Amino acid sequence: MSFKRSWKKRALAAGLMAAVVGFGSQTFIAPQQAEAKADFSNVFDYEPHRGGRDARPENTLYSYAYAIEHGATSIECDMQLTKDGQIVMSHNPILNHDITRDEKGNYVEAGKYDIRKMTVSEIKKFNVGVMNPTTEYYKLHGSSQVTHDAKIPTLEELMQLIQKSGDKDVYLNIETKSYPDPAAGQAYTNNADPQKFVETFNNIVKKYNMENRVVLQSFDWTTLRLMKKLNPNISLSALWCEQPSWGRDSESLRAFEKEKSPWLGGLDIKDYKGDPVAAAHAIGADIISPYYPELPQQQVQEAHSLGMKVVPWTVNDPKDMAMLYDMGVDGMISDKPWILRSFLEKRGAKLRPTRQFESEYHLDKDHQDTPENRKVEGGLDAAY
Repeated sequence: MSFKRSWKKRALAAGLMAAVVGFGSQTFIAPQQAEAKADFSNVFDYEPHRGGRDARPENTLYSYAYAIEHGATSIECDMQLTKDGQIVMSHNPILNHDITRDEKGNYVEAGKYDIRKMTVSEIKKFNVGVMNPTTEYYKLHGSSQVTHDAKIPTLEELMQLIQKSGDKDVYLNIETKSYPDPAAGQAYTNNADPQKFVETFNNIVKKYNMENRVVLQSFDWTTLRLMKKLNPNISLSALWCEQPSWGRDSESLRAFEKEKSPWLGGLDIKDYKGDPVAAAHAIGADIISPYYPELPQQQVQEAHSLGMKVVPWTVNDPKDMAMLYDMGVDGMISDKPWILRSFLEKRGAKLRPTRQFESEYHLDKDHQDTPENRKVEGGLDAAY
């Protein structure tokens, strides 16, 4: 998809006014935003996606250690709520057959193992450290990855890794993988209770004293609204994509459909003239995080005028990085963090220093910013 796509016309000023007027007729009350604690305003928000999906096994302690060592501002990651009420780190609610092997070393059957119906001890029996080299997923993300046998970690294990690293500044941009739409199929059928999800997350964050170092992100804005009510000190990032594409129909804003989208926490995007920035502001989001080809300059300006930061996903090509940087975004999420960091250094962006710490999850081989590594595979399939 070309970044310079044709855009739907947005009447921004009218949309903002509609947000103020229309919101009064909604059930919700616009929350205060000033209470959120996370503040990385002094550096560019450089975010390795899933810890650095194309560098290390995704959402594992190896990828998280990589992100810390490479000076990530924030570690972008995903969480699921298990059967026994714990949080584990996984993008997919169903064990991904492209990366998951059983105790016999066989890649698992697609759709067979639902994390939300499993205990942590059951989940720990599987290995997610090595992609299946025969799959399309490997072609997209495995060719540059340094691999090692790895288990799916818990959120507490991630917090403990951060503590052990001695890094007192790195943030977590952590997503509630929640599926409120019947169109999501099995993901919807076994969806975790949103209230229990955010309560469990909040308890762990407070246990490790990380309130000022986490951002809760989600496509399911219900979890964001619940989090704002439960603990307004937690910063919020509103994820979205505008157009149905590459199997993500259920997560689109649905601005032109009769029924309101189930992803927006009860809001109807039509009440905001199709303007997701105004809608995100109405629920008290501190950050907007749209799919990068759908981000026009106007939205960056509008978000900044409302005091929100802009962190698009998932940006892997230096040409797109340059376009977004020139638009004034506050951060970027990338599968290829070594390329993003090199780009930002060349542009003079303020970044956190790289660092190493003694860890069993450190893997020596590194990535270089070479023409071969700059190749971007897969187009839309390489996205979030």
